[in-house]
Amino acid sequence: MKIAVTGAGGYIGKHVVKALASMHHDVVAITYPGTKKTSGANVIEMDILEANDDQIIEVFSDFDAVLHLAWSAGFNHHDQGHIANVMNHYRFLKALISAGVQNISVAGTMHEIGYHVGEITEKTACNPSNPYGIAKNFLRQICTYEMEKAGVSLKWLRMYYITGDDRNSNSIFSKIMAAEDAGKETFPLNSGEMLYDFIDVECLAKQIATATIQTDVAGVINCSSGKPKSLRTAVEEFIEQHKLKIKPVYNVFPARAYDSPAIWGNSNKIEQIMADGCSDDKQG
Repeated sequence: MKIAVTGAGGYIGKHVVKALASMHHDVVAITYPGTKKTSGANVIEMDILEANDDQIIEVFSDFDAVLHLAWSAGFNHHDQGHIANVMNHYRFLKALISAGVQNISVAGTMHEIGYHVGEITEKTACNPSNPYGIAKNFLRQICTYEMEKAGVSLKWLRMYYITGDDRNSNSIFSKIMAAEDAGKETFPLNSGEMLYDFIDVECLAKQIATATIQTDVAGVINCSSGKPKSLRTAVEEFIEQHKLKIKPVYNVFPARAYDSPAIWGNSNKIEQIMADGCSDDKQG
C-alpha cells in the first residue's frame, strides 16, 4: 500500500512512519519545508496548508491512503493558531477527496470532548472548552459530513496522553526531564489524583499504523490504552524508570478548569483492529 503521512517529522509522525515501514508499506513522509529528514521513508517537502487544490491533487492522487497528523502547537491548547488554521486543514482534506483518495485517517484528540468524567466512547458528546479542542471538533464534524457525502472512509483517530521519546515531546514528562537536567531537586504539580489514559508513543504508533491501513472499522477510533491511571502514579513510575533524582511535590498548582478528574478512552475498536491486524500478519 502506498501511504502518505503528513506531519511525518513531528513527535508522533516519526514513530508512525517507522511502524508503517516495518509493515513493508511504501511510506511517503510529507514534511514542512526545512524540517529535519524523516528516516525510513521517501520525503516530500510541502506546506499543505498553503498549497492550492491543484497542487494537492497532483501530489496525493497516487496514494492508496493518507494519514493526516500535521498540526501546529498541539501542546498549547490556547494558541489562536488552532482556530486560524482549521479551515486550511478542512480545505486540504476536501482536496484529498477530489484527488480520489478513498482511505483517509485524521488525528483527533480527547480535548474535543471537553469536561467529562468517565470513559469516552465514539458516542460521547463533545463540548470542547479550548481553541485546540474546538478546532479539532469542528474539523471532525465537517470532514465526517464531506466524506460521508463522497462515500469515503474516514477514520478519526482520537488520541489521549502520550509517554515515551520524552525529550522530543512537550509533555509534563519532558518538563520533568528538563528540570532534572537543570539540577532542580523538586518538580511542582497539582494534586496528581486525576485519572488519565496514558499510552507509550511506540504503542500508539502501532495502533495508528494498523488503523490506517485497514478499512473495515471507520469513524471515531480511540487510540488509547483504555485504562485510567493517576497522574501521580504515571509521574512516579516515570521518575523510577528513568532513575531520576528529582522529587515530585503535589498540590502546588490547582487543576486547570477544563481538566476532568477522570477520563479515558474505550479501547474496544482499536483492540479489534489490532487483533485483526495480527491475524492478517499470520495469514500473510
